Amino acid sequence: MAAVTYSIKKNRIKKGLCRGFSLENEDVLTAVPTEQEHYLFLHGIDAVKEDMTWGRLHFEMQLSENAVLLVYVRALNQDSFYRNGKETAISAFLTDPEEPDNLKVKFFQEIGAKRCVNMSDILLYEQSGRYLYLMIKVIGEGVNTISHIRLEQQGDNFMDTFPEIYRERDSFFHRYLSVFSSIYQDFQENIDQVDRLLDLDTCPQEMLPMYGRWMGIELGDECKDEPWLRTLIKEAYRLNCMRGSKWAIERIAEIVLGEPVVILESNIMKAYVEETGQEQFKTLYGDSPYDVTILINRHVTEALKSRLMLLINQYRPIRSRIHIVYLKEAGNMDYHTYMDMNARMICDNAGQLDTDAQYMDGIVTLQ
Repeated sequence: MAAVTYSIKKNRIKKGLCRGFSLENEDVLTAVPTEQEHYLFLHGIDAVKEDMTWGRLHFEMQLSENAVLLVYVRALNQDSFYRNGKETAISAFLTDPEEPDNLKVKFFQEIGAKRCVNMSDILLYEQSGRYLYLMIKVIGEGVNTISHIRLEQQGDNFMDTFPEIYRERDSFFHRYLSVFSSIYQDFQENIDQVDRLLDLDTCPQEMLPMYGRWMGIELGDECKDEPWLRTLIKEAYRLNCMRGSKWAIERIAEIVLGEPVVILESNIMKAYVEETGQEQFKTLYGDSPYDVTILINRHVTEALKSRLMLLINQYRPIRSRIHIVYLKEAGNMDYHTYMDMNARMICDNAGQLDTDAQYMDGIVTLQ
């Protein structure tokens, strides 16, 4: 196993200098499309021990067709250098936003840094030193992302199992074994993250529809970006226990809409309606004991309506017929309000006129 693995995440990135990149989630760097050059300079990673041997740098990248990614990496035992006769900390110099970026690139070149082009898996067997300095540069426009940056000290998993004569660093045999070590290490990282992937609080959003199917809920891939989906899956077991009940329908609607709803059962409500209003009641809420009406006091998009019905149909009682009424905002008048002849109540609607529109005083009214 690798001795130590350094993960370059949010805290390390913010302590460094990130220019032309936007940081998303914990460790996803996305190049700003309007910028031509993008830089990431990190504080020196301290291995504590002098002459520490480094193994492997790897990350995930997505580059557009014409983009170029450059990586400069160098290990040193010292953490400072003399500049204009004054001792200067290397990390402070690299992360200083006032210093020109091309001057920092020249610094890496002068200290003999390893330079790699469009490579996301880099062996560092020739690098030895307590401090490791790293710079990543992306040139070009388009969708360019870098994520999951990892630094490993040892870099391989099998060299120590061979006799001493075969353990020469940076030899052909060492590099040959590093291919299998890299594959093994990547597998191990995936295995180590299984608990995070199975935790509903930390798993990626795109995995939630699959977990929903495991719990017997059909969601569809178009639901994977919904903010309420994680809460729904968490409560799936309790919802399944109450399948076919009024509570299950109420809870599903509340999770999806973010607010309570009112459920009217025709079979129960008609007992409270006078004989003179029975016909109107049947028109509004149905004349069958299986008719159920859900009142929602908010605006709902067509996409959300279809997803809500998809879920409710999976939990509604057998033979029931669900009707959903979406209530619009309305105005209320008290008992002391008076309206003159030909007056009427209207709702204000937002409108927009193009550049060629003209007002006609006294003739045209916008409502």
